[in-house]
Amino acid sequence: MKRILTLLALTIFLTGPAFAASERDTKAALIDEYFSYIPMKALMADMAQEMSRQLPAEKRQQFIDVMTKSVRVEVLENAARQSLAKHLTVGELRLFVDFIKQPEARSAMGKMKYYMADLMPVLQQEMMRAIKASSPGGMQ
Repeated sequence: MKRILTLLALTIFLTGPAFAASERDTKAALIDEYFSYIPMKALMADMAQEMSRQLPAEKRQQFIDVMTKSVRVEVLENAARQSLAKHLTVGELRLFVDFIKQPEARSAMGKMKYYMADLMPVLQQEMMRAIKASSPGGMQ
């Protein structure tokens, strides 16, 4: 029995690093597949377009240009990849990719820019209100 436990422990010890590398590789492949359906560059361009609608007409194009030409999309994508790998399991990533493969899912994700564009000004207003309310003299 002691010999079996020793062999089992040794097997787990020796295969642990291989399993971790395999899991990293699987996550990386799933994340690559996700970004093949939802490219960060297209997502940023859509967000810039929608967010620009909150600005005066004469400033919209300048905003879009800055957001699409000056924002380093590769930096955002790298951060997104790291975050997905850190917070999601292989099973969750696989489910996420299976979801995004569906035309309805891609359509819904494409509409998220409208949701974010609608929500962002309200969020900013509420944050400013909360900051003012919590500053000295702001709460009465």
